[in-house]
Amino acid sequence: MATWLTGLSLPWLLLWVTAAFVGLSVLSTALGFLLERLLHRRQIWRVPLDPGQYRFELRGNLNFLVVHVLVVVAAIHRDWLRLGDASPALTWVALYFGFQLYYYPMHRALHHRALVRFHRWHHRSRVTTPLSGQSMSVVEALGWTLGYVGLPALFSQLFFPISAEGWVAYLAFNVYGNIVGHANVELMSGVSRRRLVSLFTPPFVYHALHHARWTGHYGFASSTLDRLLHTEFSDWRPIHERVAAGRALESLKERA
Repeated sequence: MATWLTGLSLPWLLLWVTAAFVGLSVLSTALGFLLERLLHRRQIWRVPLDPGQYRFELRGNLNFLVVHVLVVVAAIHRDWLRLGDASPALTWVALYFGFQLYYYPMHRALHHRALVRFHRWHHRSRVTTPLSGQSMSVVEALGWTLGYVGLPALFSQLFFPISAEGWVAYLAFNVYGNIVGHANVELMSGVSRRRLVSLFTPPFVYHALHHARWTGHYGFASSTLDRLLHTEFSDWRPIHERVAAGRALESLKERA
């Protein structure tokens, strides 16, 4: 794949990257809304969406997609990443854990009063939908590109040429997980409440509480750094137990 990607002309590269990002985003969003319809008994918030929420979320998704398509195309076309024959699995694992370490401080910094204006767009979605995951300002989208492109580029320059297949799988996992993970429905079972399991895959309620409460739960698909740095809500487990039992939350201010 590395040779195929770097061998594409700029117009074809732009076309393929656009098709990949837009296609995966549309399919993941459709799946998220389908899950909300099929699993309505596991709804997290029984609270109405804000007026016009879908419209501003669509605009935020456009910000995200334009920024990421252009940056990924530039990274491949300008050889910012060293692509080689490394193991796809090793590449994926290294980038996955690297992103967890990058995302927490980036996300927490966006809640600082000096930067929060760039993060307000994403937090306009108090009750999240599958469109919420990639709904953000251009500045915040650029922050995400550092994790999607900058981190792999740095890794490939410092250590070894990364696998193109592993990088693409890492991007696909993050796009899918971010979109479906914002659906207003709980897919995870009680196993995800266990201390060890939640370090790697906390339930959907975990991030839903962040949108409702603003501070706390800054991690991406992990509770590890929140736990270590004391930004974990103490009541998320009983709240998840309640939602998993089919009793949705009736107010954004609810506590367990």
